[in-house]
Amino acid sequence: MNGNNVKAIIKDIAFWGMFVLAGILVLFILMEAVLPKQTINIFQVRTYIANYDTMEPKIKPNDLVFINKVDPENLAEGDLITFTADINYDGDTEMVTYYVHNITKIEDDLYIVGVIAEGSSVPFGVITSERIIGGYAFRIPVLGSIINFIKSPFGIGTIVVNGLIITGIVIIVKQGHKKEDVIVNEG
Repeated sequence: MNGNNVKAIIKDIAFWGMFVLAGILVLFILMEAVLPKQTINIFQVRTYIANYDTMEPKIKPNDLVFINKVDPENLAEGDLITFTADINYDGDTEMVTYYVHNITKIEDDLYIVGVIAEGSSVPFGVITSERIIGGYAFRIPVLGSIINFIKSPFGIGTIVVNGLIITGIVIIVKQGHKKEDVIVNEG
């Protein structure tokens, strides 16, 4: 095998690898949009946008937080877990991440977990292991605010208008090239 064949093979692998990664990313995004509770079962990871400042500086509002699947019996004090809670007492549960403060085993698959916020010495409360969604993996700062903008009516409108403007510019430029080709061919 010569060097050109190896380069061509590497280029093909990279080209098709990009398509595979893009496909997996699109599938992940669609799963998050349509079946978010199943995403963690299929991909072993899930995301949510942090809304509260109770975990600053570890997790800040508008961070995109990635969580992975975790088994409650493997939790230890100090681990970061994500669970559902009605933080502002409006009847809607949100996903939040807190530190494990203490763990008590009740039955084979049921645990009571005390949770605590960043920098606090007073526990936030207790939750059952059924409410635990996963453990904290990592975060991407500020990406949550960009996602919220894209999902908003104003963001969707902005994307549509910009798409139409770009399409119009492309059509106008192509029309100009066609007229130049006609003039050159006639001359």
